[in-house]
Amino acid sequence: MSNGAPQTRTPFHQFEVGFNIIIDLITPGTRVLDLGCGSGTLLQRLRDEKDVEGCGVELDQAKVIRCIERGVRVMALDLDQGLEGFPDLSYEYVVLSRTLQQLVNPERLVKEMLRVASKSIIAFPNFGHWRILLDYVVTGRTPTSDAYPDPWYNSPDIHRITISDFRDFVKKIGAKIEREIFITEDISGPSIFWPNRRAEWGCFQISGS
Repeated sequence: MSNGAPQTRTPFHQFEVGFNIIIDLITPGTRVLDLGCGSGTLLQRLRDEKDVEGCGVELDQAKVIRCIERGVRVMALDLDQGLEGFPDLSYEYVVLSRTLQQLVNPERLVKEMLRVASKSIIAFPNFGHWRILLDYVVTGRTPTSDAYPDPWYNSPDIHRITISDFRDFVKKIGAKIEREIFITEDISGPSIFWPNRRAEWGCFQISGS
């Protein structure tokens, strides 16, 4: 979901790695709903590489137009209003990448995702990374990082989430974690030691219990 705040300082390679991980998780020929789809890059790749039938949801009108130019089906909706227009299990996958922390009510949307699709894939920057913690301890100020580049007073990120926070959240809403993949500066995978401190991003595949 985009609200006009600049996102360009996050290293592009992390976005690319994140997209590759999400694409790898999705079965070819399935239906995918991408929430906060931006300019449609992920859906275009899923269409071209995995023959996916995709639909995006995006609020930023300029990015909606870019999706249309790419030939990506897109709807201009505010995710904080929920997904009431989408029938139960109308998609195999719902993707929420780099957007969870920007929602006013993330619990409501994630529960809706679990209703709309049999599997949900959620990727977010990890606020528990050791560099962020060290910055806070040393400076005593709200940290910024490559993943959270904007100062607190000018940030689209309402909720700053850690890996441990998200695991607890999934348990609280009665959902099940099927896959965990972590992204660091050098490597990505499911077996990174102490991901809550070492992972810069987390990618989770979850489902209803």
